[in-house]
Amino acid sequence: MGMFKSMRDLQKQANEINKDWDPGAQMAAGMEQMKAANEMMAQQTQAANLAMSGTSAKASIISVAQTGAMVNFQPTMAIQLNVFPDGLPPYPVTVTQVVEQPYLGKAVAGQQVAVKIDPENPQTVWIDWAGSMAL
Repeated sequence: MGMFKSMRDLQKQANEINKDWDPGAQMAAGMEQMKAANEMMAQQTQAANLAMSGTSAKASIISVAQTGAMVNFQPTMAIQLNVFPDGLPPYPVTVTQVVEQPYLGKAVAGQQVAVKIDPENPQTVWIDWAGSMAL
């Protein structure tokens, strides 16, 4: 008797869940997550390219905010910078970048960091956290 009651209760729970289930909304949410993942991968590819071919400069962190996203248990941060390129006037830029755990102490307002700048688009900046530890 107890087994059939448990099965009936389970069926009621399933019916309750199915009542609010919207496959279209689930698909839209999944597509949105895939879009965000693709954007993150594109940013990581761009960062890798900048690390190799970008122009070196220094920057000062103005503010740091967590985005809520994590990559391999590392937080993604929105970081506002003042960039000081050699021979050019400083300019502000906002970077969204993964900050690995060992470098979180450096990701605070007022800190100086080493950056790489895309020569063709100065608004595209990558923070070199490892290179920043010596500053």
